[in-house]
Amino acid sequence: MLINFTFQNYRSIKDERTLSFEAASIHELEESVIDRGKQSLLPVTVIYGANSSGKSNVLAALITMRDVLLDSVKLNPTGKLSYTPFALDTQSREKPTSFEIQILIQGVRYRYGFDYDRYAVHREWLYEKPAGEREYNLFLRAGTEFQVSKARFPEGIGKEESTPKNRLFLSLVSQLNGKKALTIMGWFERCNAISGMNSWGYEQFTKQMFHEHREGYQEALEFFHQMGLGFNDIETKERSLEEYLERFPLKMLDKIRDKTLIDIMTTHNIYDENEKVVRIESFSKDEMESEGTKKMIEMSGPIFDALINGELLIIDELDSKLHPLLTRSIVRLFMDPQRNTKGAQLLFATHDTNLLNLKYLRRDQIWFTEKNLVEATDLYSLVEFKGIDGKKVRNDRDIENDYINGRYGAIPFIR
Repeated sequence: MLINFTFQNYRSIKDERTLSFEAASIHELEESVIDRGKQSLLPVTVIYGANSSGKSNVLAALITMRDVLLDSVKLNPTGKLSYTPFALDTQSREKPTSFEIQILIQGVRYRYGFDYDRYAVHREWLYEKPAGEREYNLFLRAGTEFQVSKARFPEGIGKEESTPKNRLFLSLVSQLNGKKALTIMGWFERCNAISGMNSWGYEQFTKQMFHEHREGYQEALEFFHQMGLGFNDIETKERSLEEYLERFPLKMLDKIRDKTLIDIMTTHNIYDENEKVVRIESFSKDEMESEGTKKMIEMSGPIFDALINGELLIIDELDSKLHPLLTRSIVRLFMDPQRNTKGAQLLFATHDTNLLNLKYLRRDQIWFTEKNLVEATDLYSLVEFKGIDGKKVRNDRDIENDYINGRYGAIPFIR
C-alpha cells in the first residue's frame, strides 16, 4: 500500500512536495481508514486545482517514477532517461529530479528513492522497517559508490560494478532474482494508471476481464445494476478481424483471417406496444450506449482489478463524461470496507466539487494544487490548511462552498 510519495524538480513542481496517504488523527469516516498494525492508511486521495495548476503533474510524477524504474532494464548503457525538470528558472534545468516513495508490503515499510537526470542516476537508496523494529538501510548509492548491507540485502552484494550509470540498482538486482528487489518491483508493476479522458490502453483490459475473469465480471455487473445504467447484462463476443476491416484490401485480410477481437455487448429489454417485455437483445456497447456509460464500462476493468487485488489505481480527470453521482459511487467503492476488503487505494484528480463534502471524504483525503508567483506548483491538504486567522478548517464547514469562493485557493483567477 502507498504510504506517501515525495518528489522535486519535475515538470511544474520545483520544490520538494509530499503527497500522503497516512490518516490524520481526525474522527471523520473512521470506518473507511485501512488499519495495518500501527499504520493507518487512506483508501482514497483526491486532488483539486485550477487548470494548469499541476494536478496532473502530481499524478504524472508517481507514474514517471514507476516507468523510469520498470523501463530501466531496457536501457543500453548510453540510453537516456525520462527527465523533465522544472523549466522556468535557470538553476532547476541543471538539477536532478528526485523521487522517493514509502510503501507497505506484507507488514514491512519500504522507503525507496533516486535522484537522476537525462544521462545518469546520481543517488539511489532503499530502507526497510519491519513491524515493531527500527528502520534499516539496505543500500545507498552516490554516483559510482555503493554501500550494500550484507546482513539485510545480500542479494545486492557483488552487483555494484555491473550497474551502468543510467541503470537503477534495484532494477538490476531484481532482474537477477533478488527477493526483496522483486517484491518492490512487483508493487510498481501492479500500480495502474489510466486517463479519464481517453480509454485507449485499458479498454482491452476490461474486455479481457469480462471475457475471462468471472469474479471481476460479477463485481462490475452488480455495480452497474446499482447505478441503473439502462442495460440488463454485459456479454462478450469474439468477432473476426474481417468484420472490423471489411474495407481493407483482400491481401491484408488474408493475413488476419483467423484472428479475433473481443467486443463488449450490452443487453436490453425489447417491449411491445403495451410496454411489456417480449425479448432481450444484445447490442454493441459502442453503438448503443452513451459516452458516459461507455466510459463506466471501460474503466470497470482497472477499477475492479484494483479492488479484487488490493492495488493502487491512479486516474486523471476521473469525472470526465460522468454524472457526479457516478463519480461519487466509484469513490464509495474504495471507501466502503465491505467492498474494499484487500486495501485497494484510489488516487485521482478532478474538478467535481460535489465530492467536497465531509459525508464522502475526510479532510486528510482532499488535496489542492496552486501555482505560486514563479509558476511552480504548490501542493497542500485540507487538513493542514490554515486560513488568514491562522486556524485550521473545522469539520462543520461547507467545504464545497468555501472552495468555490476561494477560501482554500486552488481555483482559477478569472478577471
